[in-house]
Amino acid sequence: MPNLNFEEPQPSNDKNENKFKRKYQGTYLCLSDSSILTIDKDKIIQEWYIVAKFTKAQLDTTEGIEIKEGLLYSEDSKEPFPVEFIGDTAVLEYHFNKTIFRLSDNQVLRYFKGLYFLNFRESDNLWTVKTLTLDKEGILTINRIYGGEEEIQKIKDITTVEEITDDEGKVVDYKVRPTKKELKEIMKSDLFKEGTQFQKIKN
Repeated sequence: MPNLNFEEPQPSNDKNENKFKRKYQGTYLCLSDSSILTIDKDKIIQEWYIVAKFTKAQLDTTEGIEIKEGLLYSEDSKEPFPVEFIGDTAVLEYHFNKTIFRLSDNQVLRYFKGLYFLNFRESDNLWTVKTLTLDKEGILTINRIYGGEEEIQKIKDITTVEEITDDEGKVVDYKVRPTKKELKEIMKSDLFKEGTQFQKIKN
């Protein structure tokens, strides 16, 4: 699906924030995959704790996996994972994290109408934009506009949309530069969706 990109960070002509408000800072539990999200002053980190179980038969018949000296080696992973055997079952526990946003020249934070805007500079110097909201029940939601046909048509009714095509003329991305007034209309149209929700568990 084509992405919707912005020519500049949103909202346009607003100042960049240098930290997240204190009420947003804290630890959150993802309601879909039980990962942990931490918001510090200047970054957002997501952590996953995964437990997987394999029978000996599954390990013997799965290509690209090898167990040596209590470690599981996989062609898809750079590092081996420790494995514990309980009878004929191999129990694999691993933890990894990802910094999904950090304030910088390439990741710009802005605040407007009760929403944080997370702006990510792409390699072509365009920007992808997500919104971050926190309600009174401590539910944090991260949303993004996706470039589906229905969504793009709604945006075309609000602002100019430029199509970016490949060598064969197929649309691969869309580019927009809404005014602040037009951005308000986009927000009212409920186009920021495909969201992930997190419950705050610690301040």
